[in-house]
Amino acid sequence: MAINASSEQNQNHCSSVNSSVPLIQGNLPTLTLSGKIRVTVTFFLFLFSTTFNASFLLKLQKWTQKKEKGKKPSRMKLLLKHLTLANLLETLIVMPLDGMWNITVQWYAGEFLCKVLSYLKLFSMYAPAFMMVVISLDRSLAITRPLAVKSNSKIEQCMIGLAWILSGAFAGPQLYIFRMIHLGEGSGQTDIFSQCVTHCSFPQWWHQAIYNFFTFSFLFIIPLLIMLICNSKIIFTLTQVLQDPHKLQLNQSKNNIPRARLRTLKMTVAFATSFMVCWTPYYVLGIWYWFDPEMLNRVSDPVNHFFFLFAFLNPCFDPLIYGYFSL
Repeated sequence: MAINASSEQNQNHCSSVNSSVPLIQGNLPTLTLSGKIRVTVTFFLFLFSTTFNASFLLKLQKWTQKKEKGKKPSRMKLLLKHLTLANLLETLIVMPLDGMWNITVQWYAGEFLCKVLSYLKLFSMYAPAFMMVVISLDRSLAITRPLAVKSNSKIEQCMIGLAWILSGAFAGPQLYIFRMIHLGEGSGQTDIFSQCVTHCSFPQWWHQAIYNFFTFSFLFIIPLLIMLICNSKIIFTLTQVLQDPHKLQLNQSKNNIPRARLRTLKMTVAFATSFMVCWTPYYVLGIWYWFDPEMLNRVSDPVNHFFFLFAFLNPCFDPLIYGYFSL
């Protein structure tokens, strides 16, 4: 009975919110100085990331279309192409959306774009994380089981396709849970504030907690664990090879650890490190808010904005990492 009463009370509250509940003008959020700095930095990172990822993607596209001496482009170039495409998608969706939303403070784009852009935002965040997992798995298999990888040339294409499919599927609930709410000065008066939120989309609070935990796990925890395990296996295997070159043959050449192979392995570790360093502060702040919503009153706005901006550095760093290892 208590659960039913709580659900009925929650539905009544949601109905009152969507019917323009009274709201004091002074309580409306505004664009502060720290918010303006966040917007400026966001659009600077947007231009930087778009320029580098787009130019890098064009180069990779040309390389993958070429066939040198009758051979197809390397597996790593194909993987980097899809990682760059995912980074560019994240840049073009998440950064402008965050910047414009901070400028307008409230949501003016309507119910349809509220749902679609919320879906695309999460989709573009899943895709780079899953592509990093694919690269780590591929490099780990290339070192620990090189013969199995060579005998099955379609394995990386299957993993890439699965990464895109899972990104789209896991972002699907966004189309349902995000909606518009309208707040007004009183009954029958014009709305003075509208927002795109998940308010009242879950029957009980623990339903939203489960969804948040699922999203957090597949966006950060699970990809990070897989990357750490794969890179640890790579380092362990290479250590064995250095100690006894006869334990493992990385290819058919006389050199057991070709310079190009080492370069791609180091690059993979650098990608994983960038992912961990850039996204950890963002998710730590999110978990803190999840368990203690009052933390927003105890942590200053500049600190909050800095942690959110730090995550935007990840798609900016990836093309720089590749450029460094390509020199």
